[in-house]
Amino acid sequence: MAENITLKIEGMGCAKCTEKVEKALAALDGVSDIKVSLEENAAHFTLSAPASRDQAVEAVEDSGYDVIS
Repeated sequence: MAENITLKIEGMGCAKCTEKVEKALAALDGVSDIKVSLEENAAHFTLSAPASRDQAVEAVEDSGYDVIS
C-alpha cells in the first residue's frame, strides 16, 4: 500500500541541495512523486514497497542532510 510521507530536513540552503535530496530519494525503488521544498525544509513523496521510511531517511542522511522528523 502506498503512503504519503513528509520528511523535515535540516541543512538545505540552495536549489542544488534540493536536487541532491531528490536524486537520493529517486534512487530508491518504491519512491515516487517527489517534491523537495527549500522553503519548507521538507521532502514530500509517495512510498510503497519495497522501500521503507527508514531507507528514505538513510538516503537523505547519506546525501549530507539531517532528517529531523
